[in-house]
Amino acid sequence: MLEGALHAVMVGVAESYLGAFAVELGHGPRHLALLSTLPLLAGASIQLLAPMLCALLGGRKRLVVAGALGQTASLAALLAIAASGSTSLTALLAAQLGFWTSGGAMAPGWNAWMASLTVYTERPRYFAQRSGLNQLALLIAFGAAGCALHHAGASVLRCFVILFAVAFVARLASVAALLGQADLEPPRRVRLSEAQVAPRARKAWLESKFQVATYLCALAFGTHLAAPFFTPYMLRELSLDYKAFAALSATSILAKALAFCFCHRIAKRTGLERLLAWGGAGVALTPLVWACSSDLGVLIFAHVLGGMVWAAVEYTSYQLLLDNAPADLTAEFFSISNCMTGLAQLAGALAGGLMLSQGVASYHELFLLSALVRALPLVVLLCSRRGQTLPLRELYARFAALRAPGATRPLLVASELPRTLGDRTTHPPPAL
Repeated sequence: MLEGALHAVMVGVAESYLGAFAVELGHGPRHLALLSTLPLLAGASIQLLAPMLCALLGGRKRLVVAGALGQTASLAALLAIAASGSTSLTALLAAQLGFWTSGGAMAPGWNAWMASLTVYTERPRYFAQRSGLNQLALLIAFGAAGCALHHAGASVLRCFVILFAVAFVARLASVAALLGQADLEPPRRVRLSEAQVAPRARKAWLESKFQVATYLCALAFGTHLAAPFFTPYMLRELSLDYKAFAALSATSILAKALAFCFCHRIAKRTGLERLLAWGGAGVALTPLVWACSSDLGVLIFAHVLGGMVWAAVEYTSYQLLLDNAPADLTAEFFSISNCMTGLAQLAGALAGGLMLSQGVASYHELFLLSALVRALPLVVLLCSRRGQTLPLRELYARFAALRAPGATRPLLVASELPRTLGDRTTHPPPAL
């Protein structure tokens, strides 16, 4: 619980504002595209090597701690960039590559570790409580960082120095919390020749169920068609200041935190699969609401809706993935699943950037396309889950009932970047 809260503080004050930091340094669309895609590729690819790294380091706990320390070092590099005011793309890209690569390397080990720690607990209740606490910590950290940036005036870079310093301390403290948590798997270091990655990965691929993982992969592609360009769109196109930016985003974080409190009760009555279906339907609907109006009331509704439905998706998907993972191949399963999701995010970001740069689609059209691409994999998932009784007619009725009044200007919210595998996935920060 403590480690999750400290991790959320790091996300709220630093990771969530990496896009805004790049904009503040003066990086243009081309640089922003590189900063939002190459770290994704590195973070996704390294996860395939996570089981081997886990074996070489002597256990999943050591790999997780090493990854957290790598993120701590990357935050120190970001702090140095902010302190010097460097506009070097190479320096910023290297720091972000280190951050996402470290996070990607530790993700499968963390998920496998969490799976064994919670095997004798009531997982739905525990994850509802843990996620709610994380969102509360994220809300406080994100809101405080936004207020600090708003009041920084001409000293925005100095404010980023303080924020990255806070994130550094929080991540370092979370390392201490990780070290204090027991690992039920005894440390065992093996030689490189003994670390058989391919056979175990092949076995995990053959023995695991990938329906939910495939859905999350397709959902990530649809989400990231527009996600990398949300921050510059809000800060430049809509001319929002940091106070408005943080206030709107904090609304979705608060809605998400409150929704987690009810996810356990709802899932207990309806089941995880059905709750995932309704959450996925809301996720597909949310961009349509953004594209309908720039009215403040509609924007607040979009943020609240986005926070609630993403809470449902995150809460259910992680537990369903745990159930689908073979007990002796959990790390390999999450390596494959996380890599699939990361590559889908990369493909979506590149496709969205290409459409915008070539004038194929406007922001408004890109948001509508993102909504469509999010909805299609949900239909496929419902059709593939033969045991489900959720009728598509009922799903359509919910969509129709939640339609928002028409208008033209879209705005996106923080909750649009899901943390689909609990706390440890590779994706751009929820800075939108």
